[in-house]
Amino acid sequence: MRRESVLVAFLYVTGLAFGVDWAHAQTSPTLVTEASRMDQMASIQEGAKVVDKISAEFSSFLGSDAKTVVTGLRNGTPITLTSTVPGSTPGAPPVATTTTINPPTGKMGFGNVFISLALAKQQLGQLGITQPTPEQLQAALLGGSITTATGTTATTTNLQGILTMRSQNMGWGQIAQKLGFKLGPVVSGLKAANQGLAAQASSKSGTGSVNAAGGQPAGSSEGGIFTGSGRAVGRSGKGAMGSSEVGQGIVTGSGRPVGTPSGVVTGRGNAYGLSHGDPGNQGQGKSR
Repeated sequence: MRRESVLVAFLYVTGLAFGVDWAHAQTSPTLVTEASRMDQMASIQEGAKVVDKISAEFSSFLGSDAKTVVTGLRNGTPITLTSTVPGSTPGAPPVATTTTINPPTGKMGFGNVFISLALAKQQLGQLGITQPTPEQLQAALLGGSITTATGTTATTTNLQGILTMRSQNMGWGQIAQKLGFKLGPVVSGLKAANQGLAAQASSKSGTGSVNAAGGQPAGSSEGGIFTGSGRAVGRSGKGAMGSSEVGQGIVTGSGRPVGTPSGVVTGRGNAYGLSHGDPGNQGQGKSR
């Protein structure tokens, strides 16, 4: 126990020396890992693919505004949402209202965007709100009051704002604790989204390029560059009958090697500069 205490103290002091953000570090290690993994997915795939994946994960929560919200949180730019409300008098046309959400966090990683929306969904869900209006989403993210009604009883709840707390240097673990949540559901959702992105990347890459003959994929241990007939260039190993195959180097159009003991090869595949054991041929630089 004493050794563990000393280790914790050492890590804390070391963290201070190297500027570790302990407020943000107070988060589930698995959550941090999965958030980083989602950011890495964006570097492997197109960022738009990750935006689409996160938007699809929250489409039932945000509806047609999902992509706009995800993009705004990712870029740290104002998110403008429009909704319509009934007219003030019977028969009057609906009135369009505009709500703007200005993320105080600035540009966020894809993993943090996912976590923000997952916590907002969880918080509003506890209030019985599964498809929030722009005003309700604004309150969940930035802070504000939300009034819900049960029968004839109206209840007003004041929200601190998930992004506002995040901008105050609070870690996700602290924010979840403040909201009275467990991070388990958020971690599970993030992990499932990452698995979907990984499967998508895998299916897109397929088996890679193959040689001209449709054989072994290029880049494999016996792959490399192939001739027009599918023969490997620079391969060494055993041939079909156990014979040794040395690196062939460059080959002619007919597949004959250039750079083997036969020297340069003509367009017909005849050796140029080959000695056939005839002393009279040596030094002539030709073969007949």
